[in-house]
Parts: sequence; C-alpha cells; structure tokens
Amino acid sequence: MASIPFKPLQPTQFQFQLQLYSSTILLNPFKFHTTLPRISSSIHVTHVETTEQEISHTRRDSKTNSNENGSGFSSFTPKYKRVDSGQENGAKRVVLKDRNAKLKPKRRTSESSSSSSTNNKKAMESKKSKIDSTLRIGLDMCSKRGDVLSAIRLYDLALLQGIVMGQYHYAVLLYLCASAATGLIHPAKSGSGSRTLNAPNEPSSHNNSNEFNVIDHDSHLLGSSTVDEFVQFMKSSAKSCNLQSVRHDDSGIKVSEDVRHYALTRGFEIYEKMLSDKVQMNEATLTSVARMAMALGNGDMAFHVVKKMKEDGINPKLRSYGPSLSVFCNNGDVDKAFIVEQHMLENGIYPEEPELEALLKVSIDAGRSEKVYYLLHKLREGIRQVSPSTADLIDKWFNSKVASRVGKRKWDVRSIHKAIKNGGGGWHGQGWLGNGKWTVSRAIVGSDGCCKCCAEKLVTIDLDPEETEKFAKSVASIAAQRERNSSFQKFQRWLDYYGPFEAVIDGANVGLYSQRKFRPSKVNAVVNGIRQMLPSKKWPLIVLHNRRITGDKMDEPFNRSLVEKWKNADAIYATPTGSNDDWYWLYAAIKFRCLLVTNDEMRDHLFQLLGNDFFPKWKERHQVRFSFSETGPVFHMPPPCSIVIQESEEGYWHVPIASELESEEERTWLCIRRANSPMANQDSSTVNISKNVGDPTHKCPPTSSDPPHNQGDARSSTRRKNQVKVTGKTHGNHGQELKAAEELGSCVVDFQI
Repeated sequence: MASIPFKPLQPTQFQFQLQLYSSTILLNPFKFHTTLPRISSSIHVTHVETTEQEISHTRRDSKTNSNENGSGFSSFTPKYKRVDSGQENGAKRVVLKDRNAKLKPKRRTSESSSSSSTNNKKAMESKKSKIDSTLRIGLDMCSKRGDVLSAIRLYDLALLQGIVMGQYHYAVLLYLCASAATGLIHPAKSGSGSRTLNAPNEPSSHNNSNEFNVIDHDSHLLGSSTVDEFVQFMKSSAKSCNLQSVRHDDSGIKVSEDVRHYALTRGFEIYEKMLSDKVQMNEATLTSVARMAMALGNGDMAFHVVKKMKEDGINPKLRSYGPSLSVFCNNGDVDKAFIVEQHMLENGIYPEEPELEALLKVSIDAGRSEKVYYLLHKLREGIRQVSPSTADLIDKWFNSKVASRVGKRKWDVRSIHKAIKNGGGGWHGQGWLGNGKWTVSRAIVGSDGCCKCCAEKLVTIDLDPEETEKFAKSVASIAAQRERNSSFQKFQRWLDYYGPFEAVIDGANVGLYSQRKFRPSKVNAVVNGIRQMLPSKKWPLIVLHNRRITGDKMDEPFNRSLVEKWKNADAIYATPTGSNDDWYWLYAAIKFRCLLVTNDEMRDHLFQLLGNDFFPKWKERHQVRFSFSETGPVFHMPPPCSIVIQESEEGYWHVPIASELESEEERTWLCIRRANSPMANQDSSTVNISKNVGDPTHKCPPTSSDPPHNQGDARSSTRRKNQVKVTGKTHGNHGQELKAAEELGSCVVDFQI
C-alpha cells in the first residue's frame, strides 16, 4: 500500500492590504486575522497484481473488475497478447485458443469503465454548473433587493464549499458593498443604478426604523450550510432581509452605521480575494472600489483607481470619476477637483450637469471667480438649459460679495463684438465685464425673443455651415450602413433631382396623431397649412413608409386621390420595405436646412448615435411641432431665440431653466445684470428703444398686451403669439397687409375662414 500524505497547513495571520496591481495601499482602519483550518488527509492506493492463471476465470475477473470500476477506481488490468506455450522465468504460459471469446468480457469491462468515468465527469460538471447557476441566482436576488448581508453570506458559503467565483460574482458583491458603504443602497442589478456624486450619507444619531441593521438580519439565514439551502430559503421566505420594513420610498434603503462599516470592511476583503484569485478586473468592479474609497473619504485613493484603469487598458466611464470628484468637491479642494476634470477631458470623457454642478458649488464656496466663469461657459456648451438646483447656485454666486468685486471696468468694445461674431453669437468669453452688485430676476422671454424683465433682445445663434454639412454627411453615412440594397443612396439621388424643399413632413407622425389608425387627411391638412407659411408656397416633402400608402384603406377614392395629388406634385417619397423612415426625413431636413414638421422628440437610440453636441442645436432651430384644433392644424414654430445660456456684449447673462413644460413661452429664465445698469433701474415699460434693430444690443419695445408686472398675462399672451393657426387660404396681398398690421399693433392676427 502506497500512502501520499498532504502536509497540514499551519494557522496563519495576515494584515489586510489593498493591492492595486503594482502598488500597495495599507488600510490602517482595518486589520483582518484569519485562521485557516488544518487539513490532514491522505490517499491510499492498493496495487492490484494479476496472474496469468486468473485469465481462465473470465467470469470472476469480469465481476471483480466491474466492482472496482463501479467504486470509482480505474482498471489496472493489462492488455494481453496471444503467446505460444513455453516457460519464462519458471512461470507457466497459457495459450488461448479462442482469444476473442476469452477477452470479450475484458473488453466489455474496459468499455464499462470508460463509460462510467465519462458519466461521473458529466455528473460533476452538471453539479458544478448547477451550483454556479444557483450562486448567480442568489446574488441577482440580493442585488435586486439591495440585500448586502445576504450577498456576503453567499460569498462566505461559496468559499466554504470551494466554489470558484468569476468576474460577474465579484462585480455584484462589490457593487452591493460599495452601495452599503455610502449609507444608501439602490436596489438594482450591478452597475445599473443611477450615477451619483453625493457624499456618503451621514448616519443618524437616533435609532431609525427605516435603517437596515446587522442585528435585524434573520438568524435563520445564518443557519444555512450550503449555497443551495441559502438560496432556497431566500426564495421561500417573504421576510428575507426584512426589506418589508426598510423600503418605504424610491430613494433607496438606508443602512445603519454598523452595516456601513461591515460592508466596507468585507468589501475590501472581497476585492483582495479577487486579486489573489487573479480574476480579471473591469470598469464596474474598479468603480465599486473607488466608491468604497469615497466612503472612507479618501479621494486620492479613488482617483488612483481611475488612473490605474487607463494604465492597464481599461477605459473609465463618467461614473468612474464620480467618487474622487465628490470627495474633493465636498472637502473644498478646488485644485484637485479640477485635476480630475482635466483627466476626464484628456480621456475623451465630458462632464455632465451633476459633475459641473459639483464643480460650480466648490468654486463658488471658495470664491474662485475665474472657475465660475469657466463653468458657466461649460454649462452653455454642453447643457444649454440648467436644472433648478444649478440655477439656485448661479443665483447664489451673482448675489455674493465676491461676484460684485470682479469684472473689468474698461474693455475694448470692438474686440468684444468681434469675439461674439466669431463665436456665432450669444457669447464672447472675454471674462467678467463691469463692476458693482448684480441683480438677479426670474423672467420669461416673449415671442419676439425679448426678455420681459430687461427688454434685452436675445439672439438666435447661427449654425456653422461647414458644421451643418459635416452633420449631414454623418447622418447619411449612418443611414447608408443600416439601410439595405442601396435604398438610401437612391433617396439621395432622388433629392438631388427633385429638391430643394423648404419643409419636410414626418408623414407617419402626422397621420397617426392622437390615434392608432393612419389618416391621410391629417397629413393633407398639415401639408396645406405649412405650405401657406413658406415663402415660395412650394409643396413640402412628405416622407412615408410604403406600407402607409398601400392596402384597403388607401384604395378608398378620397385617400387614393390625395396620394395621387402628392405624387403628381413630386412631393412624396415612399421608403422601401425594411427601411427606417426616420433617417430619410431627418437627412432631407438637414440637407436642405429647412423646417421639419414632427412631434417626434428624437430621443431613441437611433438619434443617440448623432451625439449631444450639434444635433440639439439643429433640432431647436428647425423642428416645428403641431397640434390640431377644431378649426385646423396649429403650428408651434421654433423659438425666436436660442434656448441656451447667453452672455451679452455688456456682460449681462440670461440663463434658461429646464422644465417639463411643453411650451417654450412658459419657460423661466434668470435675467442677470449689474445693479448700476440703466436696465436695472427701470422696467421694460420705460426702456429706451434702440433705433438700430440689427444691433445685437437691440432692446425690444414694450407692448400694452404684455405688462411686465403680470407674468400670468404675459405668458398667456406670449403663448398666443407663437401659435399659428391655418384654416384657409390667403389671396392677393392679404399676407403683406396682415404682416403690416401685426407690426403696427405688435400682435399676431389669428384669422379663420
């Protein structure tokens, strides 16, 4: 008998260290002492000797070998060859007359052994796959419920059972630990939670029934000895993790201080185990580590994690920078916060409003006027319309003493004017102008583009022709890749032959307005209405999928006559089967730089491919929304000015505030100007009107219908002005007469025939 003993593992103690690849960061707050159990085992293998005399006892051999194979041992029976009779080393040699008959049972035994071994291997693989699937199901349940303690328990049981965990398991565990460490768990799958820049929630000083405590965790769960038992208990128990008592709203699950500390401790331990097992890291796992560093208040560690991502070929995301940026901003460390922002830009990641708002707050608190000015223009470029919370911060800045002390007393008007022209209008970027206190008011902008508070004429920012051309080519390129049989290239050739057009109609969007069935009559009404408003009165282009102009409904005489009329006017293009008509009407409107009549908000994944830089600007200037009244279509034309932060030639500011209102005329703006300016000392009813209408500093005339002190009346009047009802046709010079009347009366004539 041969014995192969294993050397017992001695108890070891180690101090936990967080290893970030090549670097090691010692975490002083946490020391882990783990004792590994002794393992003493040996494998005993009995050597089986077979004599040649036993070959004649085929039945006994077959039975013996079958029993051995059934017990899990491999057969050691040698393969025999036919030999002649004789003596060798004093042993009798046996001659087998019927070799096949004698060895047939042996062959069956070998086949049985191989089959049994294969079946055992498959059974083990099936069991392993089942255990891995059960562990994954359990972790998914914990993630959806925000149950960090059960997830850690599953991790411990998996270690006891020797289950090998992969990247997904560790990602869920680290996500839950990182969320709990910040004091608030958002039940969601790993990585799908909303991005946040908030600092860890401060634990309450009193006992809160809405908090999740370690003591509250069911003691039943700790009695489970295997992953399968634990997961089954989670499935069957309606009180698992006491979530019924802790989830009262959609803000998340608050956890107590002991859970936060426990999750943070175990989270770093799990990360250390992931490193020791050499499991490949990804952005999600490292972002969770950065969030745990944020819970420690260690912004340097969180930023180090992000920098190591890039060094090791992992592309960080916007959420990866949140932890370090949050710590630096909450600690008032302006310089380090902007180092993080610079690192983002260098890696092609652009901050959005949560990041810019955090940077703005820390800059205002520190009195860094140059940073505030920089961030206002960042908001202008990337956000355009600010949230109410950001608007409050801007209000706070302009009412501060620091803001009143900064600004140029004298400046070169020509250089400012040139900078505005080169930038396309609406800003100059030359720094703070003027001096003295600021006045901040909440105002609306009329249909003429004038601020109701200061009478400043806001501008329509020009779209760069070259940029527009590049945008059209990018849309065509994306569409051509997604459309088959060169159908989009045929459309481009059709446009070159029949164009240009002054308006494009999204036929499906119009024909399906407020109903499920397509109605060509609605398309016809919109076509006739928008046509009256076009300078050339040319037919607009109607883009429809070919299935909309075929079928029983379209065979009706009235519908057929409409389609024939559009075809004869070369005003309709039917997109082929399998195509997406969105690309067609969008490209045509961009190519001809004309109006686009549609209520489509263009927010789905197709339009996300176009980016968030140029497309929103283009849509704002070209989209015409519509509705229907009892008398016909009502068109909501593009706003009279660009809905974006604007900086005037005198250094005044107008900031649009984002809202859920459908009408632009009801939008609130921040009107910001120096308190010693002429406009601040008088309302719009007493403003001196500039005679030079083309001047960018042109002030708008007040109207009796829009009293500046009554915002409700102003809004209702403005709403009426920007809506154009079309219910009939104009003849002769009535259009010019109406225009003259409107200019004389500073109003819009709403006529019905």
